[in-house]
Amino acid sequence: MSATNRSAVRHAGDFYRTPAWVVSALLESEPLHGPILEPACGDGAILKQLIEQGTCGADDVLGVEIDPGRARAAASNRWGARVVCGNFLEGLDCWQHLEPRPCAVITNPPYRQAAEFVRRSLEVVQPGGRVCMLLRLNFLGSSRKRLDVVGPGSGLARVIVLAKRPSFTGGGTDACEYAWMIWIRGHAGEARISVCTEGTTAT
Repeated sequence: MSATNRSAVRHAGDFYRTPAWVVSALLESEPLHGPILEPACGDGAILKQLIEQGTCGADDVLGVEIDPGRARAAASNRWGARVVCGNFLEGLDCWQHLEPRPCAVITNPPYRQAAEFVRRSLEVVQPGGRVCMLLRLNFLGSSRKRLDVVGPGSGLARVIVLAKRPSFTGGGTDACEYAWMIWIRGHAGEARISVCTEGTTAT
């Protein structure tokens, strides 16, 4: 997702490639391991980092992408990640390509469907598993339509605020503040907040 040039025409399918340092900020802060599902993988930016940074092997990561062209691009990568073309929100049983069910779901979801991605991911991930979403910080703002994913009992366990605004276009930085928001299936406590600069996380 991105808020860059908000007055301009948005990228098709809300596709904005996630910068490598943003993925590193999550992987350095959160204990993750496979199997991992990336349900909006685009052309594979997050998949690449998961494998190259040693979070999991190629056999333990699966990407799902709704756009056929981007799915082909991700599937033709040199990292060995498996990719299927489909709509994660329409009941695609993509975890059947992983054994067992995913221990973690990680993605930068389309902004307009972010809450739906959180809900669906919490259904898919193993009990005790993590759902990690790169979201605008204002996702936490008041909204009765998504209290089930940010309010009490939602499973939201951690918010890692990015001190630096990312650039999703290779040009200027985004117009909004971002954070990795992490849900743990079955978590009943409050969320812990930390701030991350590149390579450093402070609680």
